Amino acid sequence: MLFRSGTIRIPFEPNGKARERMRPMQRVELDPEHDRHARAALEAYADASAVDMPWLAEWMREALGSPQPDLTRCAATVERVFDLAHAWAADQPDYARAAWEHVRGRLHEALQHAPRAIAGGALETDPA
Repeated sequence: MLFRSGTIRIPFEPNGKARERMRPMQRVELDPEHDRHARAALEAYADASAVDMPWLAEWMREALGSPQPDLTRCAATVERVFDLAHAWAADQPDYARAAWEHVRGRLHEALQHAPRAIAGGALETDPA
């Protein structure tokens, strides 16, 4: 799988309409420089592949640049996983609802303040 920066080739025409394709899509090129969703997808892929293919994860993280933002671009995934963990913990005998809600609040606050990329590679911080 190759990643070329500066290109997006999802099967869409410039006017936004999907092209009719005779064969199934075999490759998608992502542009992490200008598409925050692409950067989040590549970050998640690097995390997911780290155990089986550490060399690939390392290469992808280097290709994405410095570890910015300090937290993650996958905030929605972090919140979803936290919700799953919270649901599991709620069934345990030592569950402490107040503690989980406190952690949820701090996590949400931290994710809201994570810097995000904007065009040109600059960073901006999401408003609280």
